[in-house]
Amino acid sequence: GEYFAMQVDSHVRFVEHWDKMLLDQWKSANNEMAVLTTYLSDITDSIDPVTHAGIHPGRPIMCKTDFEGSGKLKHLRHGQQPEGPAGIHGEPTLHPFWAAGFSFARGHFVVQVPYDQYEPMVFQGEEIFMGLRGWSYGYDYYAPETSVAFHMYAIKKNKSKRKKVKLFWENSNLYPGSAVEGMKRLNGIIGTGDPGDTYYDGDELDYGLGKVRPKEQFYTLYGIHTDTQTVEDHLCNYVGKYLHNLFKPHLRENRMGIDFSQVKFAYKDPNPPKKDQKAPAAQKQNAAKQAAKKQ
Repeated sequence: GEYFAMQVDSHVRFVEHWDKMLLDQWKSANNEMAVLTTYLSDITDSIDPVTHAGIHPGRPIMCKTDFEGSGKLKHLRHGQQPEGPAGIHGEPTLHPFWAAGFSFARGHFVVQVPYDQYEPMVFQGEEIFMGLRGWSYGYDYYAPETSVAFHMYAIKKNKSKRKKVKLFWENSNLYPGSAVEGMKRLNGIIGTGDPGDTYYDGDELDYGLGKVRPKEQFYTLYGIHTDTQTVEDHLCNYVGKYLHNLFKPHLRENRMGIDFSQVKFAYKDPNPPKKDQKAPAAQKQNAAKQAAKKQ
């Protein structure tokens, strides 16, 4: 019955007046189906110790994903995301992916897209599963223009503190095989697993995909190839002003989300690596930094 619902990581600190700032940003999207969501920036030197205002110079935007893992545990995972000053002002920016560490939306989001109760011991892979389900129900994801919270990551001066925190996968040996079965269900529902796999499909109507948008269009929009389990690189060069301005005109007049049936776009990497050649990690990191400056 809550009008709004927020999900946030542990070890997070909010800025002064975060609630008003967050509501104002959500309202500025003018979209009932808007979800403000992103990977939070690190807390170090991000909040003024006297005024408690945010002083971090940029904000993250979600645009990087790739397949990782092997065998039945292979899945799509959103990696480290680029940060930079917002390229669009006065409203949040549309971006492709949902982040578990920070999500703010109308209360009906958690009613329509509840956590699947049949995926024990699944951690990585959760975000593409929840994000795609939400997108298929008609929800749109936005990067906030201004950060209202920051995360204590296990880096810099907080590294020693965070390393002491217990993690749920320390108990994985108590539930042998459950992670594989959970991942098979996750990949099976969203179509990223092996086509011949069978998975437990109990209550899939409650924890599966919506009917507003087809999953295939999501993958086409963002250059994700489920058949080869590969992704088109350099998407971050387009997420931000370009895709926001491409998608926003298709916001329905009743404010019930972007009408993607009117969007004819399929992302292809304009500068793909040569066959059997992958871009070195340093080159990818530099490309992400340059992309952040454009968003």
